[in-house]
Amino acid sequence: MTPLTPVSHTVRDHPRFIAVDWGTTNLRAFLMNQDGDIEEQRDSDRGMLKLGTADFETVLSELLGDWLTSDLPIYMAGMVGSRGGWQEVPYQQCPIKLDDLGDHLVWLSTSLPNRVAIVPGLQAIGIAGHLDVMRGEETQLLGAMDWLEAEGRGKDAPLFCLPGTHCKWVQITDGQVVQFSTSITGELFARLDDESSLVKGLPKSDQLNENAFNKGVLASQQAGGILHHLFSARSRFVCGELRADEVRDYLSGVVIGHDVNDVLATQATSTSPVLIIGSQALSERYALALSSRGLNAEFLAANEASIRGLKRLANRQNTLKNRSAIGA
Repeated sequence: MTPLTPVSHTVRDHPRFIAVDWGTTNLRAFLMNQDGDIEEQRDSDRGMLKLGTADFETVLSELLGDWLTSDLPIYMAGMVGSRGGWQEVPYQQCPIKLDDLGDHLVWLSTSLPNRVAIVPGLQAIGIAGHLDVMRGEETQLLGAMDWLEAEGRGKDAPLFCLPGTHCKWVQITDGQVVQFSTSITGELFARLDDESSLVKGLPKSDQLNENAFNKGVLASQQAGGILHHLFSARSRFVCGELRADEVRDYLSGVVIGHDVNDVLATQATSTSPVLIIGSQALSERYALALSSRGLNAEFLAANEASIRGLKRLANRQNTLKNRSAIGA
């Protein structure tokens, strides 16, 4: 994979603001300076699942502390805007230009001195013709588009892959999200890896066994379907084709391989490169699966993409504010 290098900023032309990525399990806040860089970061494990609706303002206030000043607007993305979050924010319908997300921010009524906004998620029709939704990934996509433009690649139209608990596959044309589809890849593997008879009693490792993973990817490309291929993790171990320390990565290869195969089967033509937005470890696995299909992959860290996306939204809001002030 080719790592994507953040673009440096030398001109102090950015508004100071607070970027908040509030997900299901974690909360991250970033104090952004006028150079467009992170001045300070604060993290918490108090994600959406641990909180009631009435808890969000208190948790944010406790985390931000001395950042709570009226000159620092707060822009939040992620599950904080979901049903069960701080406030449910309606999905925006696709197709939609990512830059237009700034026109649909929901500003909250709070007791905080800062103005607080939530970025809306997106709703679209997936590849099977069913409704699909995302929250948080839309901000990462905006950040990825911002990076491509900074690199002089604004006209590129890669297939975007955002792996995680629920993997998103997204098509963007001229800055507009046309279609996306979600796969339950990460959650499925987590269940199989933790509770299933396929791996019971077998060792775990934080190190990727690339050979075993590639065996699983190859299996996913053969006849029989995912249910048969999943059981092959057990049968190939019992029959001596897989070592005990290979089974879990083999199983990961089967699951991710099917995710990649199913999405590529819907593409009219081969797409290369694929731009992966996620964690380094998980992105490496997807890159291997894509490579087996002859596709190159580029990588952008999810945190970097989220911050770039929120920065772009903040810049847009600041520009609109300045224009309004001049017009007044």
